Amino acid sequence: MRASFFPSHDDDEPEGREPPPPKPWWQHPVDEFPARVPLREFLVTTPGTVIVVSHVDVFSVGISIQIDWEVRRLGQSRSEWQLVMHGGHFSATTDVLRFGVALANGATATTVDLRSPDAFATEPDGWSLMNAQGGGGGDDRRYSGSTGLWLWPLPPPGPIELVGEWGARGVPESRIILDGSALLTRVAEVQPLWPEA
Repeated sequence: MRASFFPSHDDDEPEGREPPPPKPWWQHPVDEFPARVPLREFLVTTPGTVIVVSHVDVFSVGISIQIDWEVRRLGQSRSEWQLVMHGGHFSATTDVLRFGVALANGATATTVDLRSPDAFATEPDGWSLMNAQGGGGGDDRRYSGSTGLWLWPLPPPGPIELVGEWGARGVPESRIILDGSALLTRVAEVQPLWPEA
């Protein structure tokens, strides 16, 4: 009998050694079940683009704002439409889909903030807003996408102004207000996925 074509990695990890936990400013806690707050607030409605805040997941250390969008092809050439679907929705240019928040204490954070080369390992000063857990798909007529905006740490009590812009789709800065105080009351409902034995 011949050995498997694929190598075995059973002994690669020393026994009892676990990978380090993810940094909280990069993603939500992986061992928590959040308190979900349904919203269905329309941030943008144009003939070709709709952006909706569908819900907020409240964790013990931050919140994830779920954004869903639908776009349809209205007069774009094939190459222009391909850029909509595959052009890298999130970067620092004014053409792409970008988001920001203004908090009740005057602090702001955006998905296009400049980050240092060691940002993964170094805790940021103030608040951080990251695109996380997104995806999308479509065809030659329409495209659906989503992202979870991870805001860390928890916002202060008061309103959260959410701002979105998508230059390539002709969407100017658009705003809605989220009730940060109401979101904070839901922190007590967060449940651990793996209760201590």
